[in-house]
Amino acid sequence: MRQAIIVAAIVAGVCVTYVLAHLALIEVGREVVVVHEPTPTAAVRKARLWIVDDGPYSWIHPGNANAQWWIRHMDAHPIVEIERGGETRRYRALPDPAAHAKVHRLLREKYGVADWWVRFLEGADTRSGLLTWGEKCKTVPIRLEPLAAAP
Repeated sequence: MRQAIIVAAIVAGVCVTYVLAHLALIEVGREVVVVHEPTPTAAVRKARLWIVDDGPYSWIHPGNANAQWWIRHMDAHPIVEIERGGETRRYRALPDPAAHAKVHRLLREKYGVADWWVRFLEGADTRSGLLTWGEKCKTVPIRLEPLAAAP
């Protein structure tokens, strides 16, 4: 019985350490924006994501189930609001699967070891991740084109 409690405590400790390390690498000291994603019920879900810039465009790389619905229906929901640096701006969001390698490179350059950790767990465009059971990254990069401010 005592050994079972020790094993359970070790497993719980490893899980807590993993979660804290994951959150620290992703959130602390990194730029994280809030994306207002439309949902199938016409509500809006706020997702915290990394963002990278390349020329006139910004890029996000969403991965949750709602984001995948949004990507499949983006032609009907192309306008998205993003909170960044204390301001909320509107963008036209366009899925761009061809930009996968470029967006992964930009994420790696900007987020460093934190991006390495996420790609280790979730995979990249060229390799599978520890938690994806042999699957490469399947999410689609989203190109964000800024909308002109209203006069």
